Amino acid sequence: MGAITQTENEFLNSLVVDSIVYNLTIAQSLLYIETRFHAISERSYQQRKANVLSDHSTQLWLNHFTRVGFVQHHKQQMEVIQRLQDDSMRHLLVECSRNPRNEERILKMKADIRENSKLLSELGLGTPIISAIKAKLEQKENASTIQISQ
Repeated sequence: MGAITQTENEFLNSLVVDSIVYNLTIAQSLLYIETRFHAISERSYQQRKANVLSDHSTQLWLNHFTRVGFVQHHKQQMEVIQRLQDDSMRHLLVECSRNPRNEERILKMKADIRENSKLLSELGLGTPIISAIKAKLEQKENASTIQISQ
């Protein structure tokens, strides 16, 4: 591939930083970079990694702690929604066991439970690396399915 622009160079370096911060293996790092940008060689990755570590170690440290804060917040959100979900399920069970049942209230609780489930799913898939790798795997799976069926 030809020369890359300064913006592409900075973006590629930020992907290498992500790989370091998340302690990815070389194979995982190369897949992550390919998913977000385009494939690079292991040699290129190693050179960029050495450069990033030598020139930007303070920034790397700050990025790590910024991301740790994000992860903690993300985890707290998931726990809160899970508690809401558990509480809603208990209330639904109580309402369903009553005689006569309040069908309108049951429908509202089911809608609430569905919304909580959607939020939990979104949060569960919300991390950038997992989302990017998942999309890339689905793309490759779809491509191989198309080839098999032809």
